[in-house]
Amino acid sequence: MVIELVAGLMIGFGMGYGLDLLLGTLPIFLVIFTLLGLAAGIKTMMRSAEEMQKRAETPDTGADEREKDGD
Repeated sequence: MVIELVAGLMIGFGMGYGLDLLLGTLPIFLVIFTLLGLAAGIKTMMRSAEEMQKRAETPDTGADEREKDGD
């Protein structure tokens, strides 16, 4: 999950830095897109944590069914 956060930050940083180089406005887009990348990374990380929690709460019935059949 940390990789998703760092990836969001790095993508936002890269996009902001690239736009600033093209437009000559060094700190403006760098800051804006880094913050947007952070927000996107946090959102993705929270979604992954929610999916992992749902998977942990759902019981795995595959092994139980085999035991009932006597296999």
